[in-house]
Amino acid sequence: MKTPKKIVLSNILLCLLILLTNEVVGQTTPSIKLVGKVTTINNETLPYANVILFNSSDASIAKGSITNEEGVFALENLSSGNYYLSISIIGFKTYQSEVFVLEQNQQKDFGTIKLEEESIMLNAISLTGKKALIQNKADKIVLNIENSILASGNTALDILNKAPGVSNRNGTLSLVGKTNVLILINGKQTYLSPEQLTTLLESTQSSNINSIEIMTNPPAKYDAAGNAGIINIIMKKNKDEGTNVNVNLGYGQGVYRKTNGGIAMNHRNKSVNLFGSYDYSDNVNFGTIDIDRFTQLSGESLFFTSSSFERYRFKIHNFKVGTDINVTPKSTLGFMASGNLVTGNSRIRARNDIGSQMQQLDSTVVGSTVGRYPNKYLTFNLNYELKLDTIGSNLNMSYDYTLSNKDESFEFGNRFLDANGTEFRDPNNFRNLTPQDATIHVGKADLSLPLNEKSKLESGLKFSSVETDNVLQFDTLEMDGSYVNDESRSNQFIYREEITAGYVNYNSQFGSYSMQVGLRAERTQSKGNSVTNNNIVSKTYTNLFPTLSLQKKIDENNTINVSYGRRIDRPNYASLNPFVYYIDEYTFRFGNPFLNPQYTDSYTLSYMLKNKYKLDLNYSNTEDVIANIILTDPVTNSISQTDANLNGFKSYSLNINAPIKIANWWETYNNFSMFYNQYNSNNIEGAPVQLEKMAWQASSNHSFTIDNRSSAEFRANYISPNVYGVLNLEAFYGIDLGVNRKFLDNNMNVQLSVSDILNTWGGRGVNSSQSGSNFNVFRTYDSRVIRLSLTYKFGNVKLESAKKRDTAREEKNRLN
Repeated sequence: MKTPKKIVLSNILLCLLILLTNEVVGQTTPSIKLVGKVTTINNETLPYANVILFNSSDASIAKGSITNEEGVFALENLSSGNYYLSISIIGFKTYQSEVFVLEQNQQKDFGTIKLEEESIMLNAISLTGKKALIQNKADKIVLNIENSILASGNTALDILNKAPGVSNRNGTLSLVGKTNVLILINGKQTYLSPEQLTTLLESTQSSNINSIEIMTNPPAKYDAAGNAGIINIIMKKNKDEGTNVNVNLGYGQGVYRKTNGGIAMNHRNKSVNLFGSYDYSDNVNFGTIDIDRFTQLSGESLFFTSSSFERYRFKIHNFKVGTDINVTPKSTLGFMASGNLVTGNSRIRARNDIGSQMQQLDSTVVGSTVGRYPNKYLTFNLNYELKLDTIGSNLNMSYDYTLSNKDESFEFGNRFLDANGTEFRDPNNFRNLTPQDATIHVGKADLSLPLNEKSKLESGLKFSSVETDNVLQFDTLEMDGSYVNDESRSNQFIYREEITAGYVNYNSQFGSYSMQVGLRAERTQSKGNSVTNNNIVSKTYTNLFPTLSLQKKIDENNTINVSYGRRIDRPNYASLNPFVYYIDEYTFRFGNPFLNPQYTDSYTLSYMLKNKYKLDLNYSNTEDVIANIILTDPVTNSISQTDANLNGFKSYSLNINAPIKIANWWETYNNFSMFYNQYNSNNIEGAPVQLEKMAWQASSNHSFTIDNRSSAEFRANYISPNVYGVLNLEAFYGIDLGVNRKFLDNNMNVQLSVSDILNTWGGRGVNSSQSGSNFNVFRTYDSRVIRLSLTYKFGNVKLESAKKRDTAREEKNRLN
């Protein structure tokens, strides 16, 4: 029989109206009824179990329901025919009846159906109340942060820096050797500039994180951005009924102190859920940069040796408040407001020695910079979820409105000394005022339709609008102490971007095969206006992004999967901003408004052994790859950093994940990645560049159970020398150790950890050799930190899993 769910295949948008206004259509006979009761083996009732009636001829769904508080179910208004019944609930084995016949004027009573309890198996590890720290799944890796001792007291950025296959180069995250990772929080894009996103991740405490998902080849339901893949940070959401409170405090000591604390509250009953949280952190850190640079222009050679020390402090307030209202048994309306407020300051002392020969000093530039960083980030979300039936059909709609404000300022002072330390010219003192305002609107709708027991259709629409207004006010300091604006070096840049997207994704299982095929369409309109220079760059383009995944289960222990996806990485609007930002007198960076998006085709072959050991082989080819380049000014002898489109980037990688249980009290998760990256450019400063290298990285996480209240963790990471754009990156490594003890009926948790015990993780070297110039850069930061964290929770205990309402995770929403 043809139902509206089958008709939807020919008209996705029409389906939204059909499903909201119609029930499953059929030639029904009201007198046909099917009843029964569901219990455990011990005769305990099982409420809210899924009860689904299937047509035996084609396995299509005829009717669905759930058991009530007494475990009783009733399916009415059925048609005569041949059927079989399926009953399932988390934690119990699924029941499936034999095929039976329903005839006119019949009532069939199944009596009491007893479900057998089962252990939840994940990656062949039996879980009894605690998930594995790291889990391999067919399409992603999951880090269960709430179970990690080493994550306690750390920030989201600290955790990502040492996640399997992830590395960080000066704030740029890469995944298995590839940059352009799309970071999501609760499935949502943040729309922040890279600097603001780094600040947000640094201010997000691990106590609020539930898990982190790492996906290298996501399906079409996800935004097409992120050629390296997607990292989704899932925040905690309390599911307990009643009133619950969670308090956390932390103190860390490296060279400087790091403090954090917070409180989360939740009140839930059958009709409403109220929640709120507040976190505060006050961290002091430092960074050093040492640069050795050589230039040879017009037959003249110059050597630059510079060193700088920066001390910075950030006070960060994070808050969240919201509610979920169960409007009807099948619909939920939610609202949430969240914010991130930052006040920060920094002071940099720098010295730049210049000579015409190595180790021969001709002159010195002594610099100082004072920076101030007030930032505000506010988001308001309205969401609605409608369960269209009892078999898993859902409609999710949401709207997000985001306001972002930066009001940063930097005061620069430079003194010029000769070889004898005498000032030979007037100081150069100036300041940059760089206010930025951003407004973001995002609306989306996602529809999920199970077509039968083994196939599902997903579709969705999304519209996003981003507008940023950036101002650079360049002021010079006069002799009388006043600042005068330099209009020639001041500017205003306004950037607008709108993306309209739609997707269709189909999943199906047939025999030992499972398939996912999808298509996403995205139309982008952007306009960058450099107001002062009256320079406008407008672009409009539409792209299709197909995805395909085919999996074959060879036997119980062996599974193979092949997948393909095409993705896009648009330049972030900070990279398009043409402003010049000074680091010192001879070092600065600027944006490139003429950047084009890059496109990547990615192919992956995966093999899983015993559902836990995973091997991935990947090849990707990127056109017009966006990468950092270094430029040299022959007049001022300065160097600058910007982004440019290189000709191409090819990456070949092998990734192995192996969870190994050494003993009942000792479990490990091991990751090894080997990748070969190749960058090509026809012209950088008049010369072709090809940079390529074989590299590898490895990590090993160890979890130890000491007793029923104590545990420990050990982690080791190593990243070999590798390449990025025109830069060579040196190797770095580190080890961490932590212990945990529970008190007061396991309601209080005390954790002590030491990150980067050898003090090696915070030192990173970068070098480059281009026509007429080469340089070496070495950076350090406060990475060796001892932390003491305390968490205390009180309130109602969790209900049994069978009594929890369905809390299916929010559908994904992301934008670049």
